[in-house]
Amino acid sequence: MVLLGVIAAVIGVIVGIKELAASSEAPPSASGPASTNPGSTVWPSDDTEESPTPDEDAAQSPDEEATTPSSTPRKPPTEETPPDDQEPESPHHTGALTVLVKMGRVGKVGPDSWRAGAEPGANTEVYDATGRLDTGCYVQWTLKHDGEVVQKDTSSRCRPPSITLFDFEDGLEPGSYTLTADVTTDWHQTGTDTFSFDVAPA
Repeated sequence: MVLLGVIAAVIGVIVGIKELAASSEAPPSASGPASTNPGSTVWPSDDTEESPTPDEDAAQSPDEEATTPSSTPRKPPTEETPPDDQEPESPHHTGALTVLVKMGRVGKVGPDSWRAGAEPGANTEVYDATGRLDTGCYVQWTLKHDGEVVQKDTSSRCRPPSITLFDFEDGLEPGSYTLTADVTTDWHQTGTDTFSFDVAPA
């Protein structure tokens, strides 16, 4: 009987040790699956990058293509900025002509007087709205001595080249003279000027 009592005591000690060891293990919630309680749900962090879905990729593709240089529309030229191959229109020859007879200074002895026998020559200055004219401008000269026509000539331009436009053929004789320049242009403009002068005896 004593032996049975000892065995029973030993068994009781072993059972007690097992129960103590079982109570020291981690609670089931620590090693088990996550709780389904809404308050304990773990949400993903803001730093977590989510890969876009196929639908999002399809929505972004048109925007990316629209920003490529090849799809950028070219701005058509406006009226203020004509194309490079279009030159602005040149000014038109319009309006009345301003004509001036310019006598040479050879043999000049006074404000409007020249010495007999001199051949001073004469040129013209012709202007319209575009400025002074050169080619496309023609002069019909008429020289009168004491009211009588003594010489006529024509010039194929209005600005003198290296020589004078009008030359006095036989030299000037004493008396009163008028030299008239009648001008026409390729643009159907007309104008005239008359210069009066005297020739004193030599």
